[in-house]
Amino acid sequence: MIDIKKLVKDVLMLVMQPAKAWLLVSRKVDRGAMTNTFLLPLIAFSGIAVFVGKVFGSGFEGASFFPAAVRMVVVFFAMFLSYYLSALVIHKFSQNYTPATAKNSDLLTGYSMVIVLLLESCLGLFPNFRIIAWIAQFYTVKIVWDGAAVLMRIHEERRLLFTMVVSVIIIVMPLLMGRIMSALSVNLF
Repeated sequence: MIDIKKLVKDVLMLVMQPAKAWLLVSRKVDRGAMTNTFLLPLIAFSGIAVFVGKVFGSGFEGASFFPAAVRMVVVFFAMFLSYYLSALVIHKFSQNYTPATAKNSDLLTGYSMVIVLLLESCLGLFPNFRIIAWIAQFYTVKIVWDGAAVLMRIHEERRLLFTMVVSVIIIVMPLLMGRIMSALSVNLF
């Protein structure tokens, strides 16, 4: 069972106090716990928000449920794949900067995707806020900056480049996977 109260607390902590959140993550969280109690629920919520937004946006027409369901599945798989691909790329990239483990790279990737997943949920429900979402996603840089220091232990002089590369991966990978998955699902309609 998903502890929604803890999930909301973790999301708010990462968004409002990322440095403090990373300290807590570095002490106790493992990869499986992050995936099961944080990442998958947020990905599922994003998919459900897209489904609800599509259904409400089309005025509950009978033909709107199938495209909404397909879009929900596309968003779910795109976010899921983008997490795993991003974690893989970030781990390979981070080996040049730190002896951090794959676990740390996975944690950095999963928790840093919080803004991307929240914005995907918001855009699913309110598609007209796309410009605000484009601006807000750059807060990912702050979250990665703090995570690079605390979780990955990147030295100050190398942290800027590391943060920028990791942030670009975390922001761009869901966009890329979303485009690919949408292109693959276009023949379903």
